[in-house]
Amino acid sequence: SDSRMEPKAAKKAKIDESLYSRQLYVYGHDAQHRMQEANILLLGLGGLGVELAKNIILAGVKSVGLLDRTVVEKRHRGSQFYLSKENVGQKRDVACRVQLADLNGYVDVHVVKSSAKDAIDSKRYNVVVATEMTLKQQVDVNNLCRKVGAKFISADLRGLLGSIFVDLGPRHIVSDIDGERPKRSLIKEITAAEEAVVTVAESNRHGLSTGDFVRFEEIKDFPSLNSLEAKPIKYMGPFKFSVKVDTRHMRSGSKSTSGGYVQQVKQPKEFKFLPLEKCVKNPKIASDMGDGKTLHSLSYALSEYKEKSGKYPDPTSPKEVQEVVSIAEKFANEVLKEVKLDSKKIWKLARTAKAVIGPLAAVVGGIAGQEVLKAASGKFSPISQFLYYSAEKCIPDSPPTSFKDYEPQGSRYDDYISIFGSKVQAAVQNLNIFLVGAGAIGCEMLKNFSMMGLGSAKDGKVTVTDMDTIEKSNLNRQFLFRPRDVGSAKSETAAKAAKAINSSFNVIAHTHRVGSETENIYNPEFWSKLDAVVTALDNVQARLYLDNQCIFYYKPMFDSGTLGTKGNTQVVLPSLTESYGSSQDPPEDSIPLCTLHNFPYKIEHTIQWARDKFEGLFKNVPETVNSYLTEEKYLEKLAEDPNEEIKSLELLNLSLGKDKPLSFEDCIHWARRVFEVEFNNKILQLITALPPDKVDADGNPFWTGHKRPPKPIKFDANNPLHIEFILATANLRAKVYGLAGSRQKAVTEKEALKAVVPEFTPSKAVKVAKDDEEMKKMMEEETTGIEKKLKSLRDSLPKPSSLTGYKLTVEHFEKDDPTNFHVDFVTACSNLRASNYEIKTASKHKTKQIAGKIIPAIATTTALVSGLVCLEIYKRVQDFKLEAFSNSYANLAISHITASEPFQPAYKEIEIKKGKKMKFSLWDKVEVKIGATATLKEFCEHFEEKLGLQICMLSYGQALLYSQFGFMAKKKNKLRFKMTMPELIETVGKLTLPKGLPFVMFEAMVTTEDDEDVDIPSIRFWLKTDS
Repeated sequence: SDSRMEPKAAKKAKIDESLYSRQLYVYGHDAQHRMQEANILLLGLGGLGVELAKNIILAGVKSVGLLDRTVVEKRHRGSQFYLSKENVGQKRDVACRVQLADLNGYVDVHVVKSSAKDAIDSKRYNVVVATEMTLKQQVDVNNLCRKVGAKFISADLRGLLGSIFVDLGPRHIVSDIDGERPKRSLIKEITAAEEAVVTVAESNRHGLSTGDFVRFEEIKDFPSLNSLEAKPIKYMGPFKFSVKVDTRHMRSGSKSTSGGYVQQVKQPKEFKFLPLEKCVKNPKIASDMGDGKTLHSLSYALSEYKEKSGKYPDPTSPKEVQEVVSIAEKFANEVLKEVKLDSKKIWKLARTAKAVIGPLAAVVGGIAGQEVLKAASGKFSPISQFLYYSAEKCIPDSPPTSFKDYEPQGSRYDDYISIFGSKVQAAVQNLNIFLVGAGAIGCEMLKNFSMMGLGSAKDGKVTVTDMDTIEKSNLNRQFLFRPRDVGSAKSETAAKAAKAINSSFNVIAHTHRVGSETENIYNPEFWSKLDAVVTALDNVQARLYLDNQCIFYYKPMFDSGTLGTKGNTQVVLPSLTESYGSSQDPPEDSIPLCTLHNFPYKIEHTIQWARDKFEGLFKNVPETVNSYLTEEKYLEKLAEDPNEEIKSLELLNLSLGKDKPLSFEDCIHWARRVFEVEFNNKILQLITALPPDKVDADGNPFWTGHKRPPKPIKFDANNPLHIEFILATANLRAKVYGLAGSRQKAVTEKEALKAVVPEFTPSKAVKVAKDDEEMKKMMEEETTGIEKKLKSLRDSLPKPSSLTGYKLTVEHFEKDDPTNFHVDFVTACSNLRASNYEIKTASKHKTKQIAGKIIPAIATTTALVSGLVCLEIYKRVQDFKLEAFSNSYANLAISHITASEPFQPAYKEIEIKKGKKMKFSLWDKVEVKIGATATLKEFCEHFEEKLGLQICMLSYGQALLYSQFGFMAKKKNKLRFKMTMPELIETVGKLTLPKGLPFVMFEAMVTTEDDEDVDIPSIRFWLKTDS
């Protein structure tokens, strides 16, 4: 049958969620199903082709056919990471098939024996990807694809110029153009008019644009609005829009103010494409990071030159390069008309065209790989229709005065030498880099470094550290790992795999966490030898720590990160740019306690509530019991916090008393009682204290806006959700108490019905906190008059000596083990809570993401950002000025890539001595070189003489070494003034300075001669004055 079907008709092959979990949060199940039915034909297996193949195979398409009969040359190994010495002389498709197939066992990776024409005519492949072809060859392949209805993508890499063309046929349907979560807003009011104007609550902007579709939900005054189909809106402001809905029946001039929600409904979008032959002379160019028409003219000229000469221009031949420039200028003048070309840019790029380098293959392979997956899945907006990427900022503006440095040397680095020259290549090979993280970005970095030859010379090396071990879910994007590596250390496995790409690569793997606790390993000596730090991290705290270390040791840092289809890079350069910590994203909004406890209105609220329940029942309970049984003075420590004491004592009495289970049946009975308390009793109590018809002092309804009156749930053994909760809860309880559990639902149903559930009558005397302030006040009131109860609870506890050796098992939430009941519990618990409040429930897949704080991730974005970082490293090696560097942002879902010049550091200026000023940024230090034997007195005098500043306080880390203020200051300082600075640190600070330390850093509070307090930079006191 013809596999080139409309997206909705795709067969639903089973998805391995444990492998594709992070990717599924980007694409969704429907798009993943469609990708799993896609058959891809890949023409060309050079550096770009193998990058494309890797990204497509990791994503999990059905099959990839490889066709490239080019014979492997030594220089190909500089960008094609699956070619070894032994492959030289073989055909490229045969040479790399086995390693590509090893990436994903679900994908059929095969070498195509027939010609490209026959393969396309066979109709086996629904997406055809062409690389390393001239325009004429691309047009021929594109026309063949058009005839059989296959989608066509071409991608090429010529030196520092990347190009992509997309033709997905006359009609391509996209189910979701951007992958953004549909917007949802609380309605403040709806006007009664022929075209209704909707105003949303001012707590959040609606985030909609003209043409977006919305539907109404939970509108009580006019429920007929809830049954309307989705309608397009017209933007009127951040909190207001109009929608073509006649609301005049809502009584003339009246407004609906009872709340309800407006929900965005994403609509499929149709894209129409033209064939390549119609686009060459009338190009539609998407995001191009520069002058699109100039780059299009160059791309055309390079293709024409290759058609005529059979090769690209020699990078050491100005004559051949100029021929390309002339063809481009002629094309621009005669075909594109009125296009003023940047001839300087064309010359720079044309000279490099013969080369293919790893970092740029990663960039273009990431972008083009995403286009292939868009074609296969019908998800995200495809490029329309050309996209160009130029990295000309990686080489000097002026052409070389001599081309000798760019001549080939018969090595795997010849392509790099032809672009950057042998001197730059030698400098790259001698770099000493600290790579922190060996996950998805870390694997891509190591692959790039290995191909670049970074750290492969005698004085060069890469130190990579990562404390994590490999899990199955990593294999989908952390491409240096295989199923056989699961459980091994990431850093060690990745280093070994990267060294297999290039045996000269000097890489050392560590398994240490980078932080204050490992400063004995990553000490001043280690930092002094580094040329740069490259981060491959997934958390802000670790980045901030490294950022501070880089400021301290005056080292550059190259940072990158991804979130699904979005990626960013940042360059941090000593004295040239601000630091990573200079600007940060705002912290995530936390959920108010009152919302969690009493007034949830989003599924995120119920999931967090369920997650908290997990921590309380299966982590905090066993930890509390174990502490009581093993810590001698546990009850004394507990008494220091009255709020916690009564809760912990009640918990201990239950856990070691009447609730202590002796069998799995006991665990089921306990789970049934938990169900009753959480989803029936507490809800009954809440609506008794705050009835659904409650109004405030002004007569306004209490239950309005985001506040939703809940309904209690009666246990039903025939309801699958109820049994799922009992099953998961009972099994977790059994694990905590070391009892054997069971997965038999029939047993669970039967035992749950046997459970004795105490009668519950809600009390009107019980108060419920209406907000966080009231909740805090009530918690404080609870601590009064409880001493008698506390004594009774303490007395009723079993003595630890009577339970010697008894220990409970602590459950730490682990999202990626489908057998441990953790996600099962949180899903069932959250969905029951959501049912209480009539909130739409969530799948286990969605719950796992929110509860586990999973960051969506895909291989294409990871490849892209790693390549961008490596291009910035070349600029640093060449000591370029700030304007050459770029911080980049990309969103592959909408084919958007942009770059901006990094911000300069903020400077501060203070007046020190009269007429003398000090200007400094975060990179600057006050340098003091008066010898390690200088006393504190001499140190202070140095400041007064040189800077006119008086030191009032001096600290080293957390230790205060000197202060003019406070009791006994004069007496203490008399002794301290005589100490040398190292003695002061070791005696007063009670710290031992490591041997060989070149300097120490002090912080000081100072005043000017006019007795004004001023801020100064950190003080670097040199212990070795020859440094």
